[in-house]
Amino acid sequence: MSYIPSVVVSNEQVSENYYILKVRTLRKLVKKPLPPQFSMVWIPGVDLVPLSYADCSNRLVTFFYKVVGEGTKNLSLRKPGDIIAISEPVGKFFTDIENPVFLVGGTSIAPIIHYSKYLENFSGVWGVKSGALAESLIEKFPKLKHLSIVSEDCTIGFCGKLTDHLDKLRLSSNTTVLTAGPPEMVKAVCRWIKNLGVRSYVIAETIVKCGLGVCGSCVINNSLLCRDGPVVDCSVFW
Repeated sequence: MSYIPSVVVSNEQVSENYYILKVRTLRKLVKKPLPPQFSMVWIPGVDLVPLSYADCSNRLVTFFYKVVGEGTKNLSLRKPGDIIAISEPVGKFFTDIENPVFLVGGTSIAPIIHYSKYLENFSGVWGVKSGALAESLIEKFPKLKHLSIVSEDCTIGFCGKLTDHLDKLRLSSNTTVLTAGPPEMVKAVCRWIKNLGVRSYVIAETIVKCGLGVCGSCVINNSLLCRDGPVVDCSVFW
């Protein structure tokens, strides 16, 4: 896998532990990233971190991430002008979607931001712990207004967790549901949708170490996330 040296343009904290990173690659990516592909982001001397593309325009690449470990903590300290490196797109794109409905939790909104660049119409629900995060991202990515918000602090949209409001959704037979988020949320969504007769998929997340399909760290149901994913059928989580 080749890595492209990239200059940090901005690394903005948008809410507690949440950041929007923009980098300018020193050469164009060979392959255009399409949702919901991701990149292995190399932080020199620290770690490789898998991050979903939130946007990519020419050589300007945008990521949205949460500080959850040593790698992302170190990434959050990178300043404009610092050098990191990003890989070519990892995983398969999944863009042929009829009547998309996104059911998303937390930072898993990143690939949906990328999807919003290619979709005129979509709907769904985004569950967040803090309404402040949703307000900040909607200001920066206005198309997220297509999604209903459920906040655990009850400061914006509906109150509670995304899974508290599933029974309020009305899905037609030609809907395609994509869900992404914490494992328990994903399992609950897939179990709920099992008998509804609609196409349902998960933008899966797991540990990814090499991004080459060699180390085996990202196995989900006998498939490798970095090679065969990140989209898998919802039945995997029933």
